Amino acid sequence: MEVEVNGLNINYEIDGPEGAPVLVFSHCLAANQRLWQYQVAEFKGSYRVLTYDIRGHGGSSAPEEAYTMQGLAEDIKLLLDRLGVEKCHFVGISLGGMIAQMFAVNYPERLKSLVPCDTVSKVPADAVPVWEERIQVAETEGMEVQVEPTMQRWLTDNFRENNPAINEYIKKMIENTSVPGFVGCCRAIADFDVSDEIPNITVPTQIMVGEDDPGTPVSMARAIHDAIPGAGLEIIPGARHLCNIENAQEFNQRLSNFLLQFE
Repeated sequence: MEVEVNGLNINYEIDGPEGAPVLVFSHCLAANQRLWQYQVAEFKGSYRVLTYDIRGHGGSSAPEEAYTMQGLAEDIKLLLDRLGVEKCHFVGISLGGMIAQMFAVNYPERLKSLVPCDTVSKVPADAVPVWEERIQVAETEGMEVQVEPTMQRWLTDNFRENNPAINEYIKKMIENTSVPGFVGCCRAIADFDVSDEIPNITVPTQIMVGEDDPGTPVSMARAIHDAIPGAGLEIIPGARHLCNIENAQEFNQRLSNFLLQFE
């Protein structure tokens, strides 16, 4: 399904019982809403599950411009407005976790809870050249060259070898991401910093992270945990960056346990 927000078409799916609490999932860079397939299957029986393609990804519009994290958070806020959703539980991974934090900072009244996964509250200055290099490579060589290094960061070698179907599916998500969408979101990431604002977050928060995540490691998750009053921290064993896929059962169980407090 599609709606127009901010002059863009945003592609989304919503499933689960009418009137049930709304559970939003926001995906990572170079993916799409199908990244959450294991979570949709698990939670749609009890929640109204909303997944969507972030601007520049999947079936959503990909304008050729630098995006901002504030704009990406506004996209989902306006989508919720269009769907008549007043409050939601918000789960985001990596880029989606940055959007989730920005959403909490800008629209706290719209949240029941916050679950940032495998993400950071600030991109350090020494990482900015890395993002600039990824932008340059994408603009000159396309997305195919991003696949292998990205897959190595996202999933352990053992998981990739033993799960060829999901491995190929995720590769295709990366390859099929539009270059303008990838570049626009990279620029939003490189400029991201809510480290001074997140101590003001008061909604119940749980941070989740793969224990072997090389890009947004446990130490960065602890920094978010320490900054948000009363936040919890769950470390998902045997997982790299995509802990919701690599150890979906454990991820779903710990998310479910967190959400039980709201029933």
